[in-house]
Amino acid sequence: MFKKALIPLLIVSLGGCVNLGLNSGEHQRQTFVLEDLPGSRPVVAVTQPYTLLVENTRSSSFDNNDSLVFSRTPHTRGRYQYAHWSELPSVRWSELLFARLANSSLYTTVVDANSDVRADRYLSTELLAFYDDASSNPGFVHVELRAQLIDSKQHRLIARRVFVQNAALTSFNATGAAAAFNVAAHDILNDLTAWLAATK
Repeated sequence: MFKKALIPLLIVSLGGCVNLGLNSGEHQRQTFVLEDLPGSRPVVAVTQPYTLLVENTRSSSFDNNDSLVFSRTPHTRGRYQYAHWSELPSVRWSELLFARLANSSLYTTVVDANSDVRADRYLSTELLAFYDDASSNPGFVHVELRAQLIDSKQHRLIARRVFVQNAALTSFNATGAAAAFNVAAHDILNDLTAWLAATK
């Protein structure tokens, strides 16, 4: 009987661990917006005489979740209980990537996936990893994005690259993780923009 009585207590205790203790306070739901930070890295390049179509970012990863995702041990994932994204990470990535490229001077024209414009080049991206590595305190976020640049006229792959960024948390909680994701996203957008500028 004593062992049976312990089972519900263990379940309640483990349920509390789902949030890692990473949301302090009253356990209120928090909703975060993934943002590109100000101050993009300047790209020194001549505007390329192409129309670039930026496809929507794809992802089949568990990390592409409306809850913030964490990992405490290698090859495992869990979800924050009270911390959520305003949009799926892949959807928000599409918006941030298009905004960054549309405001750059890399190409004559930049259009999104809903455009009927005939593009010279296509940029496809896939979100491979997007999680808070909570194996240490305060930990870091890990983000991986694969990008492919395609020549649509010649139907050939111009270049492919996987971008990886780790950004340290300043606090061991959901707010710290969300802020670190913004840093990682900003750095990958910088790297991706520089890669496109160097890819002719």
